[in-house]
Amino acid sequence: MKHILVVVAALTAATAFTATAVAANPAPFPAPKVLQLFVAAQTVTPDGSMGNIFAPGSTVVFRAYAVDPATKTAIAAKDVRYFYVTIPNQPNVKLKYDASAPGASKGLPWTGQWTIPTSYPAGTVAFRMLIQAKVKDKAGKQRKGQFIQMPVSSAMLTVSSAPPPLFSPGVNAGAAGAGSGTLDLALYVDTVNGTRPSGAAPRAVGCTQTNVYKRGEQVVVRTWGSELATNDLLTSDNVKEAHFSIAGQPDVVLNWGAHGAAGNQVFFWSNAWIVPATFPLGETPIHIVFTAESGKTGSYDQIINVIP
Repeated sequence: MKHILVVVAALTAATAFTATAVAANPAPFPAPKVLQLFVAAQTVTPDGSMGNIFAPGSTVVFRAYAVDPATKTAIAAKDVRYFYVTIPNQPNVKLKYDASAPGASKGLPWTGQWTIPTSYPAGTVAFRMLIQAKVKDKAGKQRKGQFIQMPVSSAMLTVSSAPPPLFSPGVNAGAAGAGSGTLDLALYVDTVNGTRPSGAAPRAVGCTQTNVYKRGEQVVVRTWGSELATNDLLTSDNVKEAHFSIAGQPDVVLNWGAHGAAGNQVFFWSNAWIVPATFPLGETPIHIVFTAESGKTGSYDQIINVIP
């Protein structure tokens, strides 16, 4: 049985997706089918600490991976005509393939840096990530992909003059992941701080992206993905079972449900886990597993760092 690419991720969410609007609300994110190229991305600091709220003058690292459903393989530098980030009223940020670059990982080897201008306005940053492959499809067109953020404002890239303290150090290169191999499912995974910690103080802003936690905090896993053979999004209609595992802890079932503000809600998979008071410090993998009704399986290792 083939398996999914294992990557260290978190991030924001993303993919190549159909341009056809989804009438239903809430709708699955990003669309019922993931067409052309699948893209997943996240924002981190240069040391690999995941976050989404940054002060003017600070540096944001965009890191990503992409998959070609036609070949079921991760996209390398030789496969790409272009891969870049568009930011409102800013020059495009070109992404380069280098798993050892600041903020990169083996699983998210494409990176680019943006130093936020001191005059950049406060608020959410509606960035997009665009990719085009060199190889053409059967119709003679070059395949494209796009990444956009889930419309959950607290976890979107945001510029603020008073960002909440960012926990560090984050998980950096080499923690997990592989840049090649044949895939059956492509997954996006990230983690945010939960608003209901049982043994730690709540953070200044809840539900913000992070890969660094203290004991007693609530880790919320968010994920979505697609089956590459059909391009269908993984939903409660075609997934037999989904969960995440952490060494020494009971498995946690992932739930398919709606999230976000009323009128702008989307469906994705999620659930939470409290870091026990005696949990070992240091890096630990959260092993996410999906089993589709077709029998295809996929897994994804999201690495977090537990600090004192």
